[in-house]
This record gives sequence, C-alpha cells and structure tokens, in this order.
Amino acid sequence: MNSKHKAGKPADKKGESLNPPTSNTNLAVAPVKASSIQTADQHEKLNAKEQELLVECETDIEKNLQGTFVLGYRLEQIRDQKLYRATHTTFASYCANRWDFSKTHANRLIQAHLCEEHLKSIKDVEVYVPTKESQVRYIADLKPEQQVKVAHAVFEAVGDKEASAGDFGEAREELFPKPKSKAKAPKANNGVADDAKAGSKVISIKFDTKLVSFAELKKRADHIYNIYTNPGKKQEALKTIGTLQRDLDLWADWQANQINQQEAA
Repeated sequence: MNSKHKAGKPADKKGESLNPPTSNTNLAVAPVKASSIQTADQHEKLNAKEQELLVECETDIEKNLQGTFVLGYRLEQIRDQKLYRATHTTFASYCANRWDFSKTHANRLIQAHLCEEHLKSIKDVEVYVPTKESQVRYIADLKPEQQVKVAHAVFEAVGDKEASAGDFGEAREELFPKPKSKAKAPKANNGVADDAKAGSKVISIKFDTKLVSFAELKKRADHIYNIYTNPGKKQEALKTIGTLQRDLDLWADWQANQINQQEAA
C-alpha cells in the first residue's frame, strides 16, 4: 500500500511531491488583493535568490490551495526566511492579505508538514505516514516521539487498508488522551446550585463583535457546496473557503478563551 510503509522509504503522495511540488495544477490562481501590496519604501527588498524562491513558493501555494502538505512546506519557507518582508511587515498580514488565511491556519498547515516529514524520517519502526492534513491534526501537537507511537499504532491497526483521520484520532485517544476539563455545577442567583442543572457546564456568554453569526457561517458553507462543482466558480469557492476558515478560527479562539476564563474563575 502506498501510504503505509516502513520508515525511511518515501511515501507515495498520490500526485503530491515536495521536489518539485506540481499537484492540483487545475486549481484557479488566487489573486493578490489590491491592499496586500504596499509601497516599496515601507519594506525591505529581496535579493535575486530570495525573490526567485518566493515566486516558487507562491506558485506552489496557488496550485495547492485545498490544503496539502505542500502548502505547509512553502509557507514554512516564507515564514522562516521572512520572504514576506518585501510587501508585508508580518507573516500574519501576508497570509491574510495574500491568501485569505489566518495565521493560525497557516501555522497549522506548517505543523502538519513538519509532522509528516518527521514520520517519513523514522527508520527503526514501522509507521503509517499521513497523506492528509486532517489525519495530522490529531497528532501534530504531540511530542515527536509520541507522534511515532501513534503512527505505529495506526500502522498496526489498519493492516492493508487505507487509514482515515478517525484511525489517527482513535490511536491518539488511546495512547495520549487529551485532558478533559471538569464541568462546574452552575449557581443560581442566590449562590445555591440548581439541582435541575447540576452537572451541566454553563458559560456566561459575551460575544465578540468581530464574530460572524452561525447563520452566516452556514450560508457560506452552503454557498461553497453549491458552486464548487462549477469549474468556472472554483476561484470564488476557494476564496469563500479561506474566509470561512478564518472565521472559524476566530470562533475557536473565542470559545477557548471563554472556557479558560470560566475555569480560572
């Protein structure tokens, strides 16, 4: 099977390659926003070698906007070598203006690439090397040695089958379960716990005005579903996907902050 292999052997990425990455060539090119290019005197100039590398990176990103490991590989180069500095002051502003990515999403893609590369380098144990970013999400936050143990467990579990993201999730939960926050009993106005609601987790909600409503998120998701199969509207769909990802990242950050505040109280 192409995706499962003994560590040290290259995995078949089914059309995706880092040297050179040329997959998804039929995807439409994301346009540069007018606001993303600023005046030259505000930023540093790239030398010829850096400029050539930036062009290569952005070409590959344009061809792989659906979330492959190539994105993480190229975004890592742009971030670590600060290739964005000719047009932007920060990596976050570059991602937002050039690709409609949040910094959180861009770093998630980079983390997925680094995890995949690490597992491909393992030589002393058999592992299942992820082929999809959705698989890596379950293990990217683990320590390198823990990633190997989960990937080995998946290798042992799936046999000759192709692993799913759920296989990685189950192996991770069995070996390194995430700590579960303890629910606090809600208090009534007089400070006494309400028996009817005891045990349920209550969060005092104060919405951030920057958050998009759930109705709008659903509308965007439905819009993507309706237009993505239309070849002439793929660029519109990709742009909407980027916006949706950014809005969901804001919701995820808000939710985590609300839970942290409640637990600290």
